Amino acid sequence: MTSQEDGIAIILATRHYLYQLLQRIFGNEPNQELLDILTNEYTLEALELMLDEDNSHLQACLSLLSELRPALSTEADSILDKLTSEYTYLMIGPHKLPAPPWESVYVTKERALFQESTLKVRRTYLNYQFLPANYPHEADDHLGFELDFMAHLAKLALENFDKQAMDEVKQLLDDQKAFLGEHLLVWIGDFAKDMQTSKTHHFYPQMAILTQQFLQTDRLVLDEVLALL
Repeated sequence: MTSQEDGIAIILATRHYLYQLLQRIFGNEPNQELLDILTNEYTLEALELMLDEDNSHLQACLSLLSELRPALSTEADSILDKLTSEYTYLMIGPHKLPAPPWESVYVTKERALFQESTLKVRRTYLNYQFLPANYPHEADDHLGFELDFMAHLAKLALENFDKQAMDEVKQLLDDQKAFLGEHLLVWIGDFAKDMQTSKTHHFYPQMAILTQQFLQTDRLVLDEVLALL
C-alpha cells in the first residue's frame, strides 16, 4: 500500500472501532469489559484521531474517561452499579424516558414508535441483509441499532478496501453518508440535548454529546475519503 492508502485504511479501521464502541454504549447495559475498552489507550487515540483536539466536548469526554480509569482499579463494582442504574433510567425505564432512543420519536409530531421513519430504516437495513438482534421486538430505529448498522457497513468498507475492491468501498461509503444524512444526523442533536436534562450521573449525557460530535465529524471524513478514492 502507498502512504495515502495506509492513511485511508487507518481511518476506516478507526471508524469501525468507534461505531462498535458507541453501539455497545447505547445498545447494551454496561459491563466491566465495556469500561475496560472505554478507558484504554486505543480508545483515547481513536477519539483524538477522529475528532478535533480543540473541541471542548472532546476534551470534556477525554477528561471523564481519564478520571474513570484509575477509579476502576479501586471501585469498579460501585461505578458499574451506578452506570447500570443510569442506563436503566435513561434507556429502559420503567418511568418516562427523558431522551427516548428512537428516531421516530424525534421526527414525527406524534412522538411515537413504529412510524414510517421506522419502516424506512428497516428497508435500508434489508438492502444489506441486516436485521437488529431484537427484531421484531424492538423498533428498528433504536440508536443502538442504527449505530450497529453503521458499524456493519464500516466493517464491510474496511474489508473491501483491504481487497482493493474500490467500487464496493465507494458504494458502502456513499450509503453510510446517506444513512447519516437521512437518519442519524436528523435526530442525534435533539437526543443529545434531551439527555442533558436528565437527573442522572454525567456519563451517558456526555456520551450522547460525544456521539453527536463523532457523527457530525464522520460525515466530513466520508467526504474526504471519497474524494481520495
